Formats: sequence, C-alpha cells, structure tokens
Amino acid sequence: MDQPPLAEPETPDYYRDLGLRREATIQEIKVNFRKLAKLYHPDKMAPGAQMDAEDFRKVRKAYEILCDEAQRRRYDQMYTTVQEQWAEYRRLQEAQRVREWLERAEDKRRRTRAAEDGAGGAAEAERARKAAEEERLAAEKRARETSRRFREWMAEERSREAGRRAREKQEQAAQERLRKQMEDMAEERSRAAAKRAREEQEKAARERLAETLMRERQQAFQKNWADMRRQAEQDHSEPTGAKRQPSPGCAHPQLGWPRKNGSASYIAHTG
Repeated sequence: MDQPPLAEPETPDYYRDLGLRREATIQEIKVNFRKLAKLYHPDKMAPGAQMDAEDFRKVRKAYEILCDEAQRRRYDQMYTTVQEQWAEYRRLQEAQRVREWLERAEDKRRRTRAAEDGAGGAAEAERARKAAEEERLAAEKRARETSRRFREWMAEERSREAGRRAREKQEQAAQERLRKQMEDMAEERSRAAAKRAREEQEKAARERLAETLMRERQQAFQKNWADMRRQAEQDHSEPTGAKRQPSPGCAHPQLGWPRKNGSASYIAHTG
C-alpha cells in the first residue's frame, strides 16, 4: 500500500538548490544560477521540452536570498538546523521507499504461497518465492547503504560545520587583535600629540617669560637713562658760581656732573 508523500521542511535548502556548498562565493552563486536558469527558464528550453516552473522558482528564490548580504547572514545563522531538517526528510523519504519495496516483496511472497496452495506448479511458485526473496534482500541492502551514506554525510557536515566555526573564531580573534592594535596606536598617537602640545605650551611660556624679562630690562634701562638725563639737566641748571659738593669717594675735581655706579675719569682741556 502506497504511503502518503512526506511534507517537505518549511525552509528550503538554498545552497543545495543551487548545487553549492555553504562557503560558496558570490561569483560562484551567480555562475551556478545562470547555468540553472538556462536549464529551467521557459525561454531557454529546447523545443518540445517540458517546463518545470517549480524548479525555476526555487532556483531564483535561492539566488535572491544568497546574493543579498543581510539575508544570507540571517539564513546562515539557521542553516545548520535547515540542513538537519532536510537530512531527516531525505532519510524518512528513503525509509518510506524501502518500506514500499518490502511491502511489494511481501505481497509477492503471499502470491507465491497462494500459488503453492493452489493448482499452480511448484516450479512457478519457487521462482516467485525466489524473486520475492531477492527483492527483499535488495531492499534491505539498499536501506543499509542509504543509512551508511546518511551517517557519513552527517559526519562530514558536522566536521565542515566545526571547521567553519573554528575559522570564524580565528577571524574574530584576528579582528579583535587588529582592533586592539588600532586602539593602542590611537592611544599612542594621542599621548604623542598631548606631549607635543605640552612641549609647545612650555616653549611658548618660556618665550613669553623671556619677552617679559627683556621688556623689564629695557624699561629699567630706559628709566635709569631718564634719571641720569634728568639729574644732569638739574646739575647744569644750577648757578655758575655755586659750589658743587664732590661725590663721596670720588677723587676727581668737581666738574659739575654726578658720579654714577663704577669709576669716572677726567680729561683736562687747556687753552
């Protein structure tokens, strides 16, 4: 008795629909899509060939999802679950076919027994029995082979998934190291810039201090010079006959000009 068909998983296996692995590049996705589009598109099919609109729709949908970076990223996050769902679906599908083969073999055995119990010849019954037994053995062998391939495929997928996760971790670690290096470089540049700014500020402060000291010395020199001129003018403005008092500690004759700091000399003029 034929079993009702199994319901397919809700989420398609887009990579399998395009005949690609999960690590496929955008270029590989485009190349495979063009090949399959030519195979399934109604305008590209050979005359007389039957169009399979469902296959073309699946291929186009897979292409649209996998070529969009954001949609592909979201799909990849759940792709392991999608793979497991489709693997279980194919396993159940194969198991259903095996059950159907076994049922057909059992039906042949029943017919063989009926032939043996009836008026049929023993040779014909034996041939029918052998044919049923061979079909049963073939179905069991195929079931074992299918189970073996399924286990190998699952082991390969788990290994591939583990490798992909290890690569992702390595890439994340490399990105983290690069980010840390960039932060360290930025911090070092910031410290160097702050150091240069402090040095420039200190240099500007020293220059301002030097300018201030220079102005103060100039102002003091100008003040001293103005005082000297004022004193000289006062001395020259005294009456001619007035007697000037010699400066303390000065051995020179009174000449009418004051002695400032240091020593003074006198040159006599004759005639």
